[in-house]
Amino acid sequence: MNTNIVPITKARSNLSSLTQKVKGEKYVVLTKGGSPRAALVDIKYLTKLEDEVKKIYGKTFIDPSLLPLTRQFSKKETEKWRQEDKLA
Repeated sequence: MNTNIVPITKARSNLSSLTQKVKGEKYVVLTKGGSPRAALVDIKYLTKLEDEVKKIYGKTFIDPSLLPLTRQFSKKETEKWRQEDKLA
């Protein structure tokens, strides 16, 4: 992957030329105060990424509407389950 990092203040005056750089998997990360804030991507690449996300949801059976109800499991919980699986 080829990434360009550009402050938003510089991107404003160079937007047209920056859009020419976002071909295929090349993208531009826009920063504000040194932190990433947004990205310019080729629309075909964005569509490809969206399709990949849909495939992942399909494979893992995650309903996007349920994501707010999910949580990270602690290391202790996952270790307990691994031990239980070994005993079964």
